[in-house]
Amino acid sequence: MIKNLFKRKPSLDLVNTHEADVALRLMFEIAISDGKLDSAELDIIKERANKIASKDEKASTIVKKIIDETEESVSFYPYVEKINATHSIEDKKDLLKVLWELVTADKVIDSYEENLYFKIAELIKIKRSIANQIKQENSA
Repeated sequence: MIKNLFKRKPSLDLVNTHEADVALRLMFEIAISDGKLDSAELDIIKERANKIASKDEKASTIVKKIIDETEESVSFYPYVEKINATHSIEDKKDLLKVLWELVTADKVIDSYEENLYFKIAELIKIKRSIANQIKQENSA
């Protein structure tokens, strides 16, 4: 019994999240940061989920799993940690492009979404100047 107290519990690090795309979790966090999930934002998330869905798993199942995990979780740090461990700088820049697309999906740049975009950039070790450049290039 005492041995069990000191056993390491499995981290949140992808225990529940679809292994192929931790970016979906961050996308969902951006989408809901303004207090609502816009249909244009949901379409972008579903499109990404469709790309990673296997024959056995539907995109809607993946999206539902992400929504459920978001309600249960208090931090997305494990997902950021996984991205830092497994993604190249170019992959991270591509992720920021998708995240900015989500920020602008409803044609309103909400300050909460924009701030979270820059916070995620910082957490995934992308300089603010580069994140700002991605924002500018994809706002046209």
